[in-house]
Amino acid sequence: MQFEPLDHSDFHYLKEFEPPGWGDLVPRFRYCIDSSFCHPIKLKAVDTTVAIGTTILHKDSAWLASIIVHPDHRTKGYGNKITQQLVDSIDMDRYTTIFLDATAFGYPVYKKMGFQHEATYAHLKAAANITGVQFSKNIIGYQPKYLEQVLQLDKNISCEDRQDIIMENISTAKLYLGNNQVEGFYMASLGNGLILAANDTAGIELMKCRIENNCYGIMPEENTAAIAFLQEAGLEQFRISRRMFIGRKREWKAKRIYNRISGQLG
Repeated sequence: MQFEPLDHSDFHYLKEFEPPGWGDLVPRFRYCIDSSFCHPIKLKAVDTTVAIGTTILHKDSAWLASIIVHPDHRTKGYGNKITQQLVDSIDMDRYTTIFLDATAFGYPVYKKMGFQHEATYAHLKAAANITGVQFSKNIIGYQPKYLEQVLQLDKNISCEDRQDIIMENISTAKLYLGNNQVEGFYMASLGNGLILAANDTAGIELMKCRIENNCYGIMPEENTAAIAFLQEAGLEQFRISRRMFIGRKREWKAKRIYNRISGQLG
């Protein structure tokens, strides 16, 4: 067995790895390959790629993402091996916490490896997008003068320094202002559409912006206000996933996440 970097030449077989409901893997791995802070790898047994995955590095934290074993090679320990390789590749003196979002299939593997369960994400969906939503006048398009407030709000809620990925998507942000202060933001281009807010009023109003074009939502179960809003709009919970970590525990604010980025970034 050997580990190698995953590159563009691997795209032709990614369809074979696609878990149900994940959609096309090529865009997510293209992003990881082209990004300076992601490091995707593959595990080969003889001449066959049997598992894939990536690390995503922020300033002092990291995420493991898209860890997938080929359907023909499951229950052979390859999931454990590639996960351990990804963990071993991270300097935990610098990146003091490693996170991942575990599916029901992966959860037992990660638990045995020492990852701790710290939150559960609720996944909700509806048959169609919600229309006729009225938007708050407190919501504006992004303006550069609010950059530092957006970055600080993200740090306060996530307890991570995610400046690089925030800056990549800042131009798409919608901001909720209260007394000329940023109380929340929604970034449509960042993963599944990140929504963070300092209070429920800002969070729910930003969710209204998102729900018009998205018939699903994913947020921590602790955010009961966000879940109640989606349920009242007609969405139903259809599954969960579990946020897990090893290393330093961080006091992030689950109740202030009104839609997460994705399984790759929390």
